[in-house]
Amino acid sequence: MWEYVVVEFVSERDRRVEALRLVDEEGLSVTGAARRVGRSRRWLTKWRGRAAAGEGLQDRSRAPSRSPNTLPDVVVARILTERDRLVDDPVASVGGLTILAELERVGYEPLPSLRSIERTLTRAGRTRRYRRRSRSRTGGLPLPTVGHVPGVWQQADWIQNRYLTGGFVFNSLQVTDVGSEGIAAGQYQRRTLANAVGFLIEHAWPTLSIPQAISIDNAFVKTTHRNNPWTLWTRACLFFGVEVVVSPPGELGWTNHVENFNNLWQDRTIGRHHCDTLDDVRYYSDLACDWFNTKRPILNPEQCGTRYPATLITSHHTQLRWPPDLFITDHLDHTGTLHIPLTNGRLTFLRRVHNNTITITHTHWPTPELPDGTLTAATITTHNQTLTIRHNATTVTTHPYPITHPITNPYYTPHPTSIYHHI
Repeated sequence: MWEYVVVEFVSERDRRVEALRLVDEEGLSVTGAARRVGRSRRWLTKWRGRAAAGEGLQDRSRAPSRSPNTLPDVVVARILTERDRLVDDPVASVGGLTILAELERVGYEPLPSLRSIERTLTRAGRTRRYRRRSRSRTGGLPLPTVGHVPGVWQQADWIQNRYLTGGFVFNSLQVTDVGSEGIAAGQYQRRTLANAVGFLIEHAWPTLSIPQAISIDNAFVKTTHRNNPWTLWTRACLFFGVEVVVSPPGELGWTNHVENFNNLWQDRTIGRHHCDTLDDVRYYSDLACDWFNTKRPILNPEQCGTRYPATLITSHHTQLRWPPDLFITDHLDHTGTLHIPLTNGRLTFLRRVHNNTITITHTHWPTPELPDGTLTAATITTHNQTLTIRHNATTVTTHPYPITHPITNPYYTPHPTSIYHHI
């Protein structure tokens, strides 16, 4: 049997040329020529066929003749046009998901995929770096689970002492609905509870609905009087059947939903536009809030049927609670002071144990056998005037909590269990 020494070739094309020469000029069989160059009969048969067809001996391109991911020029143009339109919007986002949602909103067909839109923006050089900022996080702390259901849990927070041209100072009250991702914001020169309650009842709740519970920091119930957390804010919430939940002092993350929105709100208003007056801030704030609620595609339509908070809230409208008209006007006295009675309800303080006690409105309450740092939920129920301290969903102790104010029935009945029943 003949043994052939396989020659090393500079390139695969040289190997093919030599194999064909061995057959055509030296008369070797296809099998023998293929063996001489270190390839199979099938391999050489393929290249003889291509040479005979005039295709040459170069490799064919392995790229598909038609790319299924390549969008038609007309679709690419529409994507870029939509992005340019969004850039001109004073508050809108310009990312791929927003463009997809806008095309979906106007009934454009066929809709390109999100990945195709993002690839189009990248190829056109129309992307920009996204700055993701989060003010706080809670780690493993037990926050409630709400799901995509509006009117269950809201959070409120102040953006305090922002300066405009000439040293003008303003404050902005932000309210977010966790389940729907809906938002409301109002700006004031002074950070007072009267302003906050007026905004809550006349603007935030008519937009978002009245929740079962609302989380706040200690500024909303701060008082210099012992055993008296019944501020105007607390009374307004209890009157409409809302449980007030007060975060642990000095801890971030218990209202992280609204705190993160604070960052976004500032980016889209005073961070993007020059404002000289409070009216300027309110103008851009109203534009931003309308866009956040009606056009920001933040929800998953596969889970809740829509991308937009306002649409989700509207779909639940008949199941939600709403404030009556002219409530503020009806509760003003002859001097213009707002009066709201104290009603049956629930006020919950999240507190950590220190030296076998927790502190609520300047009063220390015993928490027997709980180590320092333990998180507790201390709930004042006005109808039976008690303070119940819970840990791990179990009652640790109950104390009398005397209330000197008259107590009436609320406009809406409170939810039977606390939003923080799991603590």
